[in-house]
Amino acid sequence: MTTMIVIGAGIGLGLTVLVLALAPARPPLAAAIDTLRRPPPPVAHGRQRLLQALGSPLQHLGLPRERVRKDLAILERDPHEYLAAQVGLAVLGLLAPPATVAVLNVMGAGISLTVPLWIGLALGAGAFIVGELSVHEEAEERRLLMRHTLAALLDVVPPALAAGAGIEQALNDASSIAEGWAARRIREALVTARVSRIPIWIPVRELGERTGVVQLEQLAGTLQLAAGEGTRIREALLQRGEALADRLTAEMEAEAESATERMSIPLMALTSIFLLFLIYPAIVSITS
Repeated sequence: MTTMIVIGAGIGLGLTVLVLALAPARPPLAAAIDTLRRPPPPVAHGRQRLLQALGSPLQHLGLPRERVRKDLAILERDPHEYLAAQVGLAVLGLLAPPATVAVLNVMGAGISLTVPLWIGLALGAGAFIVGELSVHEEAEERRLLMRHTLAALLDVVPPALAAGAGIEQALNDASSIAEGWAARRIREALVTARVSRIPIWIPVRELGERTGVVQLEQLAGTLQLAAGEGTRIREALLQRGEALADRLTAEMEAEAESATERMSIPLMALTSIFLLFLIYPAIVSITS
């Protein structure tokens, strides 16, 4: 009975995905207008078309989630490729236990399929969750790199402003001498502002919203306030850089303390085992 329920649920899920793929939901008006402002996406061929075919039904279901979308944006990964990989891992985890038991049954083991099916469901869900966690961990490492790069830029920009440079020139000069992935993304945002002739804080804020780096959004707010109300931008950037440096220092100290605690766990385990070996002969002699 349980086997039939699981099989029926799988068939129902497959039919639901098929219907959503054949009759996708209409996009919101704001999203449709936004797509008109962007250049058309490149035509997919071969492997990319297959990944889009696998990932599009899941996107209609609201996947990946908003947090995962930001993680993929900062990792510069294609959502279709990510969803296709997640589906592959989930299907592999789902089918591995029943397939193994089926092979054993062919060899004459006579094992019931009920428990392997439930184990497969648990492994499939676990594979889906583990994929999100691994992506989030990699994205956090990149966000940390972005914060370090931003802190370094905020250390260089105020002296340039004191020397008479404008805010856009100071940011462009500081980002041009920096290297790495984070500096490249900041340079691209600054180039977008210069080419599109829009205020510099707009692409900076969009970059922060896409990647989930709150400090970029705060910097955009500081730049907007300076442009709108005439605040002293040099002092504001100095304060922003000091606050970011203090936060990075606190994060590094917390990480160091956490690493110290993790290192103490194996030491405590080894000490406990050593004491057990010392006490065990005495306990055996007393009980005997």
